[in-house]
Amino acid sequence: MSYTRPAARVAGLCGLALVLLAPPLRAEPPSGQAPAARIAGDAERATPIGFLARVRAQATVLGTSAFPTDPTGTEYALDPTLDTQFRIRADYRNVWGGNGQYILTLSYEHDLMSGVVLGGAEGFDGVDAPYTADAEKSALRVASARLSLGHMLTLTGGAFTSHWGLGLVANDGAHGWTPGSAMFSDPRGGDRVLGALLASGPHDGLLVFTGYESVIDDDVLVDGDTAWQTVFGIRYAPQEALFEGGVYAVYRAQESPRGARTEVAVVDLYAKLERDLSPDLALRAELEAALIAGTTDLGPTPDHPQHDVLQGAAALRVALDAGLGGAVLDVLYASGDPAFDDGAQNGFKADRNFDLGLLFNDVVLAARTARTPVRADDPELAAVPAEDLDRLPTRGAATNTITFFPRGWWRPVDGLELYGGVLVALSPTNESDAFNARLGGGSPQNALGGGPATLVATEFDAGIRASGLFWGSRVVLGVEGGVLLPGAGLTGPDGLGEDAIYGGRVLATWEL
Repeated sequence: MSYTRPAARVAGLCGLALVLLAPPLRAEPPSGQAPAARIAGDAERATPIGFLARVRAQATVLGTSAFPTDPTGTEYALDPTLDTQFRIRADYRNVWGGNGQYILTLSYEHDLMSGVVLGGAEGFDGVDAPYTADAEKSALRVASARLSLGHMLTLTGGAFTSHWGLGLVANDGAHGWTPGSAMFSDPRGGDRVLGALLASGPHDGLLVFTGYESVIDDDVLVDGDTAWQTVFGIRYAPQEALFEGGVYAVYRAQESPRGARTEVAVVDLYAKLERDLSPDLALRAELEAALIAGTTDLGPTPDHPQHDVLQGAAALRVALDAGLGGAVLDVLYASGDPAFDDGAQNGFKADRNFDLGLLFNDVVLAARTARTPVRADDPELAAVPAEDLDRLPTRGAATNTITFFPRGWWRPVDGLELYGGVLVALSPTNESDAFNARLGGGSPQNALGGGPATLVATEFDAGIRASGLFWGSRVVLGVEGGVLLPGAGLTGPDGLGEDAIYGGRVLATWEL
């Protein structure tokens, strides 16, 4: 039974990406990677004492049409909803010794608010359904110190987030839309740990690191869980080369409030290649592949109190940038698990902040899987509900999928970008709901009681964003919309769930 995704989010696997290997402080807009219209003032801000403070505030209004989430026709509909995020960050950097041999960096980052303020899917009965939780009042993300003794040794300690590669496994919840990405993402949360990391390098581009981390929060943990992990890895990034790559190994132990344990090993490979094909055309290709293996006591059955864990995923992103326009292709494979009563858990769930599309994973699948624990806990349907039902919802994660998401973007003038794409989601194994499969005598059934099918959904997305600089701050305004056409993998008997699903959002972001 794929009742859990043990260690699919290995929070802080490679905190070096953001903590150990953070670039020197620079006085520039925090996420301004491409031309923006300079409306007023100067975007440069001096930081003569090595201190840099940042503030980010975002407000999003979003909504969706109604769609069924179970065979009884229970509908999820998102009325106009106000979702907010307010984040602050401060970094201090001090360099001393000959040739800057010693470097001390202190970092602090805090989410003062993140989540729904008004509206939401009121009245919907589900576990961790999208946009049903109130805004979090406070969440510490980073409070760390890093000391570098030349290239020989770097020690980092404290609380920090982490991000590795494309964010398939470890994701800091801070990699959203950027100019030229054509992404439909609104990252939240992120993997947060408390620990220590030790690194040596780079030595001719080679960095070796190891660490111990206690998990504060990630999207594997549910309330009451505890987890710790050890990390060892290598990263190779020659200074003058157009490629980089890395591999790390992680051992993670996790325990639920009732004492059930998960022990897994994770291996994650990442590679990136950048090349100029012509003076006006650049290529960027990234590949990440992960394998998880171990055992878990979570989601036990009478015949299998412990399950073997074997899960795998691979993500590919290829981008062409022609300056004023470009194209991006995302491909994702995540293993599935249609046999819920065998002795294995094979369903890989990508990090919820690894976003593909506007509606499919973040809203539709998240809402439908949120209904499964509620139905399974109904005494009229099941005399003895299974354990660990709160681990069934995907919470927006992609799983059991082969997804293709080609898209393009066009920048008619600096600061204005139009983008869109078509997402096609296929199922590598039978799309199956754990509870419906049991009611059907073990035969695979989706959330609406339909049978197996290869095509799950086709989604059309489009958006427009405008960005400008105002006296050192950056303002981004955007509108995005999408329509999802359910395939046979999302529909039930007698045409249930065959209607198109519509959704959209308007957002405003201010960064200083």
